[in-house]
Amino acid sequence: MKLYSNTFSPNARKVLGVAAHAGVDLEIETIDLRAGEQKKPEFLAINPNGKIPVLVDVDTTLWESNAIACYVAGSTDSDLWPKSNQRYDIMRWAFWETNHWSKAIFLVISQRIFNADNPDQATTEKGLAEFRVYAAVMDGHLAGRDYLSGDGLTVADFVVGVWLGFTEICELPVSEFANVQRWYDGLKAEPVWQGMLPPRP
Repeated sequence: MKLYSNTFSPNARKVLGVAAHAGVDLEIETIDLRAGEQKKPEFLAINPNGKIPVLVDVDTTLWESNAIACYVAGSTDSDLWPKSNQRYDIMRWAFWETNHWSKAIFLVISQRIFNADNPDQATTEKGLAEFRVYAAVMDGHLAGRDYLSGDGLTVADFVVGVWLGFTEICELPVSEFANVQRWYDGLKAEPVWQGMLPPRP
């Protein structure tokens, strides 16, 4: 399997974390985002969206990080993607991450990392407000649970948890949510989690 990736991207790091935990060896081709390599014709031929990550496995080409993470986990007998109806619960959290969680956090990232010299306070506050809404949802779900789905790590924990790597850099109020904090502390104790953290800007 070949992954077109860049470690600056949390969506790429999701896949890298899942692969590392599942013991899947990926051939990595780093795409230089600053140089615009994702917009070159040869890259657009495999992902017309011009975004990373992209996975190529013989005659299968996949874009969308959560689909790739599930594919990679499913290529082994890893419990990250169980062969049961639990997959639908994992998919629920994967869709939730894409539609709500990451969008809220990215609003904060956009100002505290990409626009750090002249942040728009209204955008930051909007992101933090939305973060608190969705963190409260997850906090309630995690009451009495160690993982988002089932009794062990799954793809759900990777795709949702990767965004909390920005907690320190972006001053996300994770500590306000005791169950989320406990869950994330557990993830950080996993051997592969160091590779899930964002590089310093």
